[in-house]
Amino acid sequence: MSAASPADLSPIRGQRDGAGRSPQQMFDEIAHRYDRANRIMSAGVDIFWRRKAIPRLLEGLGETPRLLDLGAGTLDGALEIARRLPGATVIAADFARQMLRAGRGKLDTPALRAHVLPQVADGHALPYATAAFDGAFSAFCVRNLSDLPRAMGELRRVIRPGGRIAILEFFRPARTRVFFDKFYNAKVLPLLGWAASGDREAYRYLPASIAAFCSLDEYAQVLRDAGFPDVDARPLFPAGVASLVVAS
Repeated sequence: MSAASPADLSPIRGQRDGAGRSPQQMFDEIAHRYDRANRIMSAGVDIFWRRKAIPRLLEGLGETPRLLDLGAGTLDGALEIARRLPGATVIAADFARQMLRAGRGKLDTPALRAHVLPQVADGHALPYATAAFDGAFSAFCVRNLSDLPRAMGELRRVIRPGGRIAILEFFRPARTRVFFDKFYNAKVLPLLGWAASGDREAYRYLPASIAAFCSLDEYAQVLRDAGFPDVDARPLFPAGVASLVVAS
């Protein structure tokens, strides 16, 4: 398995933030401030969500699985996998090179550097062989993909038969949640993100992208259409702000 070069990456089209940046450009620009902003805005609950999701992914995959972390960002998910299962090899793939670069400093032992391998890659055209992985994890990435059915088809292709995926994401709610959607996401979150990162438009993009994304049920159907017949989709604490989807 090898990383894509910049020339290999197909452009990510469609979504733009208020400054006219693609998600790839936006995440590259906020990479060095991303972790701080994330912890402040989620009050650390994002850590809880990963710890809830990753055991579901790893169950029954053995001691030395090959795993893909799609949209690995600053490597928090890949590191949690490595801590729970030190024998796993994790390809930490992201289209934002600077996000991966910001996370490399967390690979602070020879074992982590041997087992967590950051690679620049586009989820719409993954540069990996068919059935290359035993499973895949993705946290808050799929909402940023411009062609979701194509990307989920690619994810299905690189996971071996019988493998499993675990997806954490913010989906469009079935009905408006007054506190989270009308107040926190719309007003408080952009202000917190601006204070923590200095980039207001990046954190206006977040609630806008949630509102424009599919619902949890719709996403489950996308996965079934991509070839994952067994899909378990459920909201997470608190109040279903995030959801976990496990499929095989």
